[in-house]
Amino acid sequence: MELLAIIGPITTAWKDKIEHCRPDLEVVVYPSTKEFVKNPNPGVTILAAGGGLPTAKLIPLLPRLRWIQTWSAGIDGLIESVPDHITVTTMKGLGEKAVAEHAIALLLSLTRIRPNSPTQERSRQIPLETLDGKTHLIIGYGHIGQRIGVLSQAFGMKVMGVRNHPEPNQFHLSDLPQLLPLADVITLAAPLTPSTYHIIDAKSLSKVSSHTILINIARAELVDQQALWEALVTHRLGGAGLDVTTPEPLPEGHPLLGLDSVVVTPHVAGNFPNYFDRALALLMKNLINDFQGHALENTVHLSDGY
Repeated sequence: MELLAIIGPITTAWKDKIEHCRPDLEVVVYPSTKEFVKNPNPGVTILAAGGGLPTAKLIPLLPRLRWIQTWSAGIDGLIESVPDHITVTTMKGLGEKAVAEHAIALLLSLTRIRPNSPTQERSRQIPLETLDGKTHLIIGYGHIGQRIGVLSQAFGMKVMGVRNHPEPNQFHLSDLPQLLPLADVITLAAPLTPSTYHIIDAKSLSKVSSHTILINIARAELVDQQALWEALVTHRLGGAGLDVTTPEPLPEGHPLLGLDSVVVTPHVAGNFPNYFDRALALLMKNLINDFQGHALENTVHLSDGY
């Protein structure tokens, strides 16, 4: 018998639907990670959970656990504490359209709207720009990065996609020193791994043009935030659109919030109606794949970090 623990606001209808998708499955629901940590069931074999899961503490208490399904696309925080015999799957690709649209919205806020700027005499104080003809460097050219690329090309932008395992007409992370000076816009859509931690730091920011805009809809730790602040206040960088920051949320009065060259949103890029229903549908699909002996969708290679 497989025992699936689901952490999250699941309805009775969804619980029944999932429990009946395979004959060997029993489902137990926990309203929060805190409740599960307080009383973990050692019989759990499959765990569906969100961020903030203290796996290093939990896994020794779950001797039968063989598979973790996350509610998000990222797995930072799990990499170091999940042993190789446990399969990890994610919701990669589920929110790619929403995240990509949010990245473009942040960019347009900085080029066309400037919401933090003075409202009077805008035409003389705020030079508005067009995206047509600009070069967009997208670091992390997976599902989300490629969707951002499609939207960027619709605005007439030239796209340079960077990833750890590039395909034809794409670039490797090691090419960044040569690519950074060419970029009018840099968007971060990469997972957080040892190779991407602080990939935007003082050294990389010294290579960009003073008009360049940085967009981060990935993880805050991809950016050295102190170096970003210094580049912005010294006008070595044209602006920044940030959906992720350190800490989250930024406290009232934080220096970044006082800059009219910065737009900050509260880690909501992946939000869209019915996200959790779609996540539960993907969980159920993977449960059926698992039962039938088929490959699971969005299986993580823990050694790579994604």
